[in-house]
Amino acid sequence: MQAIPDKFRAEIKPMRPNLKRNIVIHRKITWLLLFSVFSLLVAYWFVYTSKKSIESTNIHINNTHELIVTVQTCITSVVETGIVPSSLLDSLNQLSHANNDFTAALPILHQLILAHKPAAEIKDQLYKMLREEKALLTQRKYANGKVVKRVTNGMYIGRTGAFLLVAIILLMVNKDITRHKETQQKLIEAIEEARKAKKMQEQFLANMSHEIRTPMNGIKGMTDLMLETPLTEKQKDMAGMIKRSINTLLVVINDILDFSKIKAGKLHIEKIDLSIKEVMKNTVSLFAHPLQSKALPLQVSIDPNIPEHLTGDPHRLNQILNNLLSNAIKFTNEGHIKISVAIQEQTPDTITLLFTVTDTGVGIPAESIAYIFDSFSQASQDISRRFGGTGLGLTICKQLLQLQGGDISVKSTVGKGTSFQFYLPFGINLNFMPDNSANTNKPEYEYPLAGKQVLVAEDNEINQKLIEFVLRKAGGTVTIANNGEEAIQHLQQNNLYDLIIMDLQMPKMDGYATTYYIRNNLRLKTPIIAMTATAMKDEQWQCLHAGMNEYMTKPFEFGELYKRIASLVD
Repeated sequence: MQAIPDKFRAEIKPMRPNLKRNIVIHRKITWLLLFSVFSLLVAYWFVYTSKKSIESTNIHINNTHELIVTVQTCITSVVETGIVPSSLLDSLNQLSHANNDFTAALPILHQLILAHKPAAEIKDQLYKMLREEKALLTQRKYANGKVVKRVTNGMYIGRTGAFLLVAIILLMVNKDITRHKETQQKLIEAIEEARKAKKMQEQFLANMSHEIRTPMNGIKGMTDLMLETPLTEKQKDMAGMIKRSINTLLVVINDILDFSKIKAGKLHIEKIDLSIKEVMKNTVSLFAHPLQSKALPLQVSIDPNIPEHLTGDPHRLNQILNNLLSNAIKFTNEGHIKISVAIQEQTPDTITLLFTVTDTGVGIPAESIAYIFDSFSQASQDISRRFGGTGLGLTICKQLLQLQGGDISVKSTVGKGTSFQFYLPFGINLNFMPDNSANTNKPEYEYPLAGKQVLVAEDNEINQKLIEFVLRKAGGTVTIANNGEEAIQHLQQNNLYDLIIMDLQMPKMDGYATTYYIRNNLRLKTPIIAMTATAMKDEQWQCLHAGMNEYMTKPFEFGELYKRIASLVD
C-alpha cells in the first residue's frame, strides 16, 4: 500500500545496484591492501638484495685494503732483510683467495721466492702487485658508490610510486564512498517521502472512511427506525433492500480498511472467551434472508467433542466465516451449502479446529485457483461485473488466518462446486467463569437511559437527529452540541450529565481535545462513548488513552449502543 513519489522513481532505479557498488568499493580497498602488502614484500626484497650486494662489496674493499697493507709490509721486509716471511706469504694467499685477486701475479711471486731470485726482482713484482691492487680498490669503491646510489634512487622511486598509486586508489575509493553517501542520502530522502506519502494515504483513507460512513450512519439508522414503524409489505421490502445495500457497501469499506491494517501490521488479534456454537449461530443468522431468497438449504455440522469454551478472536473467526459463506451463497444458484467444524489436533490446553465450507456453485477454473488468494484477484474477469466485490475477501481471510497461526486451502471443479477448508488453533478455557452480573432476561430495548441526561457532541445534522431519536427511545433526555466547544459550554452550565456521546471529527474542537479538557480541566468523570466514522488503525487505543470509556464505529447497531450504555450508566 505504500506509495513512492514519482520524482524519486528515477533516483531509486540507480539505487538498485547499491550492493554492486558496495562490492566495488570493498574490492578497491582489498586491492589497496594487497598492493600495500606486495609493495612491502618488493621493498623488503630490494633492500635485502641491496644490503647483501653492499656487504659483499664492502668485504671486497676491506680485503683489498688488507692486501695493500700486506704487500707494503712485504716490500718493507724485502728492502730490510731481502726476504719475504712465510707468514706474510700465507696472509697474501688467504686474502687473494678470499678476494679472488692476484690470480696471475701471486704464482709468479712464489716462483721468484723459490728460485731465490735477487731481492730487486722480488721487490719489482711486489710493486707491480701493489699497483694492481690499488687499481682494483679504486674500481671497487666506484662500484660500491654506484650500488649505494642505485639503492637510494630505487628506494626513492619506489616510495614515490607507491605513494602515488596509494593516493590514486584512495582518491577513487573516496570518490566511490562520496557517491555512496550521496546515494544513501537520496535513499533516506526517498524513504522519508514514502513515509509522508504513506501517512497521506492513511489520512486519505481515514477521511474517505469518515466521509462515507457519516452519511451511511444516517441512512442505515433512519432505515432501521423506519423498519420499526408501521409499514406496508412493499415499503418493508424496499426498506429491507436499502439496509442490505448498506451492509454490502459496509463490507467493501471494511475489506479495504482491514487490508490496509494488515499491510501496516496494525491489526489486533484478541484472545478472549468464545463458543464455536455461538459463532456459527451468529454467522448463520446473518445469512438467513439470502439463503431463503435463493431457496438454498444450509447444513451445519459441529463435532460434539469440541470444548464449549475456547479462547481466540471470535470477531475475526466470524469475519472469515461470513466471507466464505457469503461467497458460497453468491456463487450458488441451486443445490446446497455445507459448513462443518471438526477437531484436527488437540492437547490438554490447545485445540486446532478444521472448518470446511462447501457449495454446489459455479466452481473455480483450475488456472485461477493459484491466485484467488492474491490481492484484488477474482476467478475471472466478469466476476466483479456479475457479482460485485473488491477481490480482497479471500486475501483478508488468508492473512487473518496466518496471523493467528492457521491457513486456508481450496478445491474446486467448474460447474460442480467449491470447498474451502481452513484450520485455526484455539486455547481451551479451563477456568471459564460465567458472567452472572448482567440479567440476560432483559429485553434489548428496555430503557437504559430512563431518567438520565445525555450530552451528544455531533456536527452532522442527520446524525444528530438519529442519535437523539435513538437515545430518547431509550428514555434519556438529550442535549445536542454542534462541536466540542459547545459541549464544554453545556458541561460548564450543567455538570449533571450522566453520559456523553462524543464524535471524534468535529470543527473548532475535535473529540480528543474535548475529552482532554473534560478530564483535565473540568475534572469530570462522566462516562464518554466515542462515536467515529473513521475506523482506522490504533484509533480505539487513542480514544481510551484520551480518557473515553467506550468506542463505537458508524454505522452502529441500536442494540449494541444500548448494551454499551447499560454497562456505563448502571
